[in-house]
Amino acid sequence: MLATLYRKLFPYTFRKTIYDFFLGQVIFFFRHFNVIAKSKVSYVLGFLRPKNEINKAFSFMGKHGLTSYPHEYTLEYKNLDTNVELDKEQNLLFVNHNDRRLYFPEFYSIEKVKKDYRALLIEQDIRSAHRYVRSYNELQNKTLLDIGGAEGIFSLDTIDLTKRVIIFECLEHWQKPLKATFAKWAAKVTFVNKYVGDKTSGDIVTIDDFLAEEEKDNLFIKMDIEGAERMALEGAKQTLTMGKNIQLAVCTYHRKGDPEYLESLMKSLGYSTEFTEGLMYWNKRVSKGVIRCKN
Repeated sequence: MLATLYRKLFPYTFRKTIYDFFLGQVIFFFRHFNVIAKSKVSYVLGFLRPKNEINKAFSFMGKHGLTSYPHEYTLEYKNLDTNVELDKEQNLLFVNHNDRRLYFPEFYSIEKVKKDYRALLIEQDIRSAHRYVRSYNELQNKTLLDIGGAEGIFSLDTIDLTKRVIIFECLEHWQKPLKATFAKWAAKVTFVNKYVGDKTSGDIVTIDDFLAEEEKDNLFIKMDIEGAERMALEGAKQTLTMGKNIQLAVCTYHRKGDPEYLESLMKSLGYSTEFTEGLMYWNKRVSKGVIRCKN
């Protein structure tokens, strides 16, 4: 009731200012109090605990604060300053990423672009638990299925290596930036504005159905879809069993139990598996970040 009254009495701009300046930090603290307390204890008493991945992650957060990437290498990006430019014709902000333009949605501010780009660099650092590959050369002459493409940085980093790129991204605000980013490579990039799941219906498509008339060999499947990875793989079993020379990089930190579940599933399909080193912090817990698979 109080929240409803607060929203009625004060305009959005005022509420956002209060949230950004003070309220958001207070809410975050109370929501994550148990994790913050555990992290502080791990940091203070770290010398008494085994030097395993979990204790290292919590100890790092006890010293530096909660973060999705609780590892020392992230500190190297702390003072990173990024030049953000405006494409007046597209009315989109972009950064020059390895001498290529990486575009962001129209409603993004310059500070939002800087923050998100920094996170992307941390995410795909070779030392990151979220890193999809050991080397981008693994995608040489392969068809990349970038499932959960978002801004498309992984596809952009490998665009000169891949034979073809299919970007699955269902969120409307990414459609224009993606087309701007890959305009130079329009002949080899296909955009699919659908969710990927375990059945085809409406705005959902399975990998098996999408590739029904397509080549199933020499695929690289990258999957980062906010906890829908289990369903997407269920809808890809035919492709995964029929195709040859297939590799996958699948996020495992969104749902509790996903590392064990996805490892078991992929092994049952005849794939070798390995997890990236280190842990991710997500939804008040730490977890393995990405499972890499190949047949």
